[in-house]
Amino acid sequence: MSIIVTGAAGGIGRAITVALARSGNAVIAADLSQDAVDNVAEAIQSDGGTALGVPLDVTDPQSRQGVIDACADQFGRIDAVVNCAGVLRDARAHNLDPEMMAWLLEVNLTGPLDLARRALPHLKHRGGSIVNIASRAWLGTYGSTAYSAAKGGLVGASRSLALELGPHGITVNCVAPGFIETAMTTQLPDAVRERSIAAIPVGRPGHPDDVARVVRYLVEDAPYTTGQVLVVCGGRSIGMPMVAAS
Repeated sequence: MSIIVTGAAGGIGRAITVALARSGNAVIAADLSQDAVDNVAEAIQSDGGTALGVPLDVTDPQSRQGVIDACADQFGRIDAVVNCAGVLRDARAHNLDPEMMAWLLEVNLTGPLDLARRALPHLKHRGGSIVNIASRAWLGTYGSTAYSAAKGGLVGASRSLALELGPHGITVNCVAPGFIETAMTTQLPDAVRERSIAAIPVGRPGHPDDVARVVRYLVEDAPYTTGQVLVVCGGRSIGMPMVAAS
């Protein structure tokens, strides 16, 4: 298969791109920095895989079309789109800025949906899949109203697309990561990290590979799964774990 992965230079996006390539898929690694996506593509190629790095500004319609064209031109087809590009900006309600909210929505919602739309003529030829990386924040997160709104919108739109595109053999699903060890989370203050990890029932943070395995399943082995949200959070969305009495 030929697969587009956006946000491919980040911790989760890179893990997804590498995992899909190791399964024998040809991948387009798309992200803001040409150098960064070239690095991902070269690592895959050195491991015997097939990859091409393509720069992508997910807020730019022409850039989004460029990724579609690159995949079709390089590999002759598009079988799946994994929208992993995203950005988080926390702001409590009284500090919400309209420009910041518009930007968050463009990166996390409008851009991914438009990229999927542009891929549809290719996907409809033979079926395929769209996987949108949401976040556990779609359930609501303190101080992240705009981000939660964007990810919640992505979940709702994915479910609606699943209904519309099912007759064409296209599945649409969301993966919602919880606390995943990335460059961003490793910079958190120790006290915040400790509280976050203590709230996870399995007792550890997630790793990018935990998310990548779920995405690979949805792309490769789940033709009867659509319109779903797979939450990869170590059980955190269930609730706080009980502390057993000693």
